[in-house]
Amino acid sequence: METDPIFIPRSTIGSRIGRYSAWGLSGKTLGLLLLLLVLGSLIGSFYLNQASQTTAAGLEITQLTREREYWRQENAHLRKRIAEREALPSIRARAEELGFVQPEVVEYLVVESPVDPDTSAGGLTPPHPAQRDLPKPHTPGSQEWWRELVAQFVSWMSSGH
Repeated sequence: METDPIFIPRSTIGSRIGRYSAWGLSGKTLGLLLLLLVLGSLIGSFYLNQASQTTAAGLEITQLTREREYWRQENAHLRKRIAEREALPSIRARAEELGFVQPEVVEYLVVESPVDPDTSAGGLTPPHPAQRDLPKPHTPGSQEWWRELVAQFVSWMSSGH
């Protein structure tokens, strides 16, 4: 017994296989889904990259804040040590270590100086401008003015300045 082969037209076989996938989706729909999957993956990877960079920056800020606080405390500690060493008892102790002693008698040196009676403090005052020997004003273009200026310079140089 021989059986006859089954006849299926070619147009039906090729069109069904080419147009639909195993899930019953067309080629355009499958391409669109694949494009959406790739775009979603790219967006997700960019988001993860940005989130990791933000986290790394936050950790660095936290570390720098801790370091800044450490240096603030270190500065405060050093200021305290400086204040302790500048205190009078500390200076006296260091002076005794170096061999300095307290004076038995304190003597002051009196210096005579001219006192202006008009000042209440009795200190030194500069002479009044009218009492000073001021050069007479000359016109800058005159030769006499230039000679006097050179003479003043020579006398100033010879006086040891």
